[in-house]
Amino acid sequence: MSRKKLGIIGGMGSVAGAYMLDRVVQLTPAKTDQEYIEIFVHNNSAIPDRTGGILYGGPSPLPELQRSIRLLNELDVDYIIIACITSHYFHERLQEQSKASIINVLSETACHTKTILPHVKKAGVIASTGAITLGLFQDQFKAVGIETTILNEADQKRYFTEPIYEEWGIKTGHVTGEPKRRFMTAVEILIAQGAEAIIAGCSELPLVIRQEDVPVPLVDSIDVLVKTAVNNCLDAAIYSL
Repeated sequence: MSRKKLGIIGGMGSVAGAYMLDRVVQLTPAKTDQEYIEIFVHNNSAIPDRTGGILYGGPSPLPELQRSIRLLNELDVDYIIIACITSHYFHERLQEQSKASIINVLSETACHTKTILPHVKKAGVIASTGAITLGLFQDQFKAVGIETTILNEADQKRYFTEPIYEEWGIKTGHVTGEPKRRFMTAVEILIAQGAEAIIAGCSELPLVIRQEDVPVPLVDSIDVLVKTAVNNCLDAAIYSL
């Protein structure tokens, strides 16, 4: 089995990056140490907040993302995955400077959803305010013929931003209790708005929500990204996507 090298850009947050590394290892069908993918992780905790930088005039995350790309390219990786959905706003600019292929979680998730859930006409997207405002998922899903529904501004703040960023939220390592209750309310709202499937469109959502929690199909964008990376690095169709 041929293998290619994988680079992971983490630090957005660090727990999400560590989770992505763990998922790559878990989803690699290896029987010996030597059969696992060679992986390089840059946990770049210096990357500024993506939504703040893109929407609200804060420091741009692009220079630090570019630094991570340079470091991973110096290590001659073949593929790069980024453990932050909103960072894919810069995908085209990052790919321009990268020898390695940067797998696009947005297009991969939309195509995967269309393939495995061909009956779904409307999907509910839970993602960062930056990703939602920029229409990152909405545009990709529209391209494959799936309508999307999102939280309104007040609900986005209460049921996404707060459980991510408050002192009791995911950024401080809390993945049960109130964060989960808030996210599950977001799921209920989107289903009430007609969502036939839920798109977990943030790298930190898989830390909190699982398919068994949700009464409709749950598409985990990070799982799609990791499975695509495993297929590509092993040059084999291990996972049907």
